[in-house]
Amino acid sequence: MQANVDVEYGRSATQSGALDRARASELMERAGLDALILCEPEAIRYATGAPIAPASLFRRAGACFALVPRRSDIPLGLVVPDYDISSFAEHVPDAVLRSHPTWIEHVSIDTQSVDTPLEERLEAALLLLKRPQNFRRPETFDLDFSAGALSSLMADLGIGRGTVGLDLAFVPAADLPVIETKLSGFTIADGTPVLDRLRAIKSNKEVALLRTGIEYSEAGMSHMLSNASVGMTTTDLISLYRTGVKNASRGTGHTVETKEFVFVGDRERGAAATISVGDAAKADMVCAVDGYGADMSRNFVFGSPTSDQQRLHAIVERAFVSGEAELFPGNLLGKVHKVVSESLAREGVPSYSRGHFGHGVGNSVFSEQWPFISAGSQVEIQPGMVLAFEVPLYVDGVARFNLEDQFLITEGGAKPMNRLRRGLTVI
Repeated sequence: MQANVDVEYGRSATQSGALDRARASELMERAGLDALILCEPEAIRYATGAPIAPASLFRRAGACFALVPRRSDIPLGLVVPDYDISSFAEHVPDAVLRSHPTWIEHVSIDTQSVDTPLEERLEAALLLLKRPQNFRRPETFDLDFSAGALSSLMADLGIGRGTVGLDLAFVPAADLPVIETKLSGFTIADGTPVLDRLRAIKSNKEVALLRTGIEYSEAGMSHMLSNASVGMTTTDLISLYRTGVKNASRGTGHTVETKEFVFVGDRERGAAATISVGDAAKADMVCAVDGYGADMSRNFVFGSPTSDQQRLHAIVERAFVSGEAELFPGNLLGKVHKVVSESLAREGVPSYSRGHFGHGVGNSVFSEQWPFISAGSQVEIQPGMVLAFEVPLYVDGVARFNLEDQFLITEGGAKPMNRLRRGLTVI
């Protein structure tokens, strides 16, 4: 298989995707898997770099399958919608491709024979496809067909038995029996832990996208903070942020999407409520660049902060500093959680309970990915991870604050991608 060499981490990735075949083989060996089968649309894009096909938007298994054999001398196998086969062939030219029909009819016609009526050329092109006489496209796509194509593909690649890992965290319960029937000669195990561990270590391309997301997000945040004022609404603040992101990303060629979790005031209220002097706010923003969601959060107050607001933010900042110091290779994520919790206890709140103080980021429908900085996590911090570390304190009657930065873990420690000051901003 052709590969791009990732110099910083010594990784070999697929032609356009971020999949590290060598590391995948190692993880599958440890898990006792002969192959990994990916169904989740974001996992398919991670493995191939190809855009997610329309069929995958149904969020059902079988729109696309990526077969990752444990043996690195066996090429990547793909079962993709017939409409998208040329795109996948371009992105992963060394993969073995099979297609399955979807609802989309698509054909190329002869553009030279202009004297022949269009409809005749169209029909002639359709007949050249040599489809069965009773061929009929499915309503959306047929899992039975695509899973059958997967089974045939595995046999063609010499994978005829053994244990395969399926990303069961994604596969709908209604779809699993069909896949099990088509792969009846295999033992099906949960391949999600292998996929999680693969995605936890980022390629240079992934790191660059996540760093760019932070750059755009901070541009949006800066624009919002520079233009926010009393009398606006939460909706207005979000609009300002989006304008800043749009200005920063204009002309770059990236696909950029944002999700904003903005809370204003000391208690729950509607997004259309007018902002008043004394209102504190947190802006927890996600900026996804080409599907990679960067995550950060900052806090601010309209007018002079109260003593409680100042004290609350100071507690957050000190706990953040204590946790940041623990973000180094070889340390356990559970230790980071413990240190932050101990910092909060020293501040006088030993009963404060938080499920996690951060998480991985990457290509996903949600910005929070495994691994999590949780109390029981035995996951070792490794170079190449990108972690969003956060310390939230939500106190009705005072404010809801969350301080969050995104860090690249290197051999020398954690390198923050953020540049915006972490202190409480006064507007």
